[in-house]
Amino acid sequence: MEPRSRTVLQSVLIGYLVLLVASILTENPLLTTAADLGFAAVAGYFGYAVYANRSPSDDARLVAVTAAALVLAGVTQLLALLPGLGVAELASTAFFVVGFVGYFLLRRGSSRRRG
Repeated sequence: MEPRSRTVLQSVLIGYLVLLVASILTENPLLTTAADLGFAAVAGYFGYAVYANRSPSDDARLVAVTAAALVLAGVTQLLALLPGLGVAELASTAFFVVGFVGYFLLRRGSSRRRG
C-alpha cells in the first residue's frame, strides 16, 4: 500500500476509534449510530483494500472470502440500523470475524514468502 493511502487509512481508523470511544462513554444514540456507520465504512473499505492490494502469490480463494466477508460485515452493519433487523448486527460481527481471520492468514502467508 502506498504511503499516502496508508496515512489516509490510519487517519480514518483513528477517527473511527475516537468516535467509538465517545459513543461508549457518552451513550449518545447519535454517536452510536455514527460509530455504526463508521464501522460499516471501515469494514467495507478494508474489504476493498484486501482485494485491490492482493499479491499474485496470495491464495485467490482466501482473498475472495476475506474481501467478501469484510464488505458483507459493512453491509449487514448498515442493515442492523433498520428497525426490526437487529439480528443483522450479529451477522455483521460474524462476517467481520471471518474477514479478520482471513486477513491474518493472508498477512501470515505473505510474511512467510518474504522471510
